[in-house]
Amino acid sequence: MDKTCSIVQDLLPLYEEDMLREETKEFVDGHLAQCAACRAELDALKADVKPAPVSAQPLRDLKRQLRRKKLTAVLLAVTLALTLATAGFAYLTAPQYLPYSETEWAISRSPSALADDGSAADGLSDLSGAESISVSLLVPVSGAEVTNTQDPNSGKTIYFITAWRTPLDTWRGAFDEAKGAPSTSHTAERMQREADALQGVLAKAESARTLFTLDAANCAAVYYSQNNGQDDVLLCGSMNGGIISLPRLALGYYVLLSLALLITLGIAFFACRRKKTGKALGYLALVPASYLAGHLLVKGFTTTSYQMQRDFSLIILAAALIYAAVLLAINLWRQKREKV
Repeated sequence: MDKTCSIVQDLLPLYEEDMLREETKEFVDGHLAQCAACRAELDALKADVKPAPVSAQPLRDLKRQLRRKKLTAVLLAVTLALTLATAGFAYLTAPQYLPYSETEWAISRSPSALADDGSAADGLSDLSGAESISVSLLVPVSGAEVTNTQDPNSGKTIYFITAWRTPLDTWRGAFDEAKGAPSTSHTAERMQREADALQGVLAKAESARTLFTLDAANCAAVYYSQNNGQDDVLLCGSMNGGIISLPRLALGYYVLLSLALLITLGIAFFACRRKKTGKALGYLALVPASYLAGHLLVKGFTTTSYQMQRDFSLIILAAALIYAAVLLAINLWRQKREKV
């Protein structure tokens, strides 16, 4: 190939697109009329050569990866929000048991007891002949519960009543009471204060809440459980000796078991982290770790409970949400490490 052919062939793409000046185009036309090789090169440029099809699979893969990352991030945010909501619900609805000194009770039996002379008697110490006992609480509470057990000596039933308030109801002002007038020596103000006190007593009596109607046919006694480490208070009936209601200790055992499993699985994970079983051991170790975190969110550092079913259910729910959040976080971290 001589120098002229080389120059013309470099100009052929521009010649084909009609992008040359007239003088240059005339030069190329004159050369093409004499050179068969350059004409063949021009014919090759004019040929309808279809470009190789471009695959859309990489774009679809990229779109799928971005969608998966977005979905994982959304699920992680929702899971974390549910975890915080569970912890908040556990705290706001945690029972705060009322001591007996902050309660007022109205107790009656049916039929009423009679004295030897036929007049009405108290009848709350000796429940013989009673068919039912009505227990009313004259102070507002968030909830109350009655449990019973059998007296091993007499075989009769002993009832235990508990009442509590929650932080949520307290913050809502459900238990706010009208404050009395300040202390004064003036007769008019003192009379007004006494009238307000009487009105408050009548209002309490009108809003008395009957908690339970208990079967007294085989009842030995009814106690109020303070659930604060102090003795239960006898409301009616008679018993020899004092009784104290103790919290359940099972949550403490579950914490110890979770700690033991976490330590064992953690050691096994570090020993096998470079093997195939290391990944599975790592996921297994997250189970007791999530339970411990759930217990911390629901109960803090307390391992005893008077509401075992409630507390354990909330701990399991929080632990499941924490475990899911950790798995989603790991998945999102791995997705970000992938080279798109």
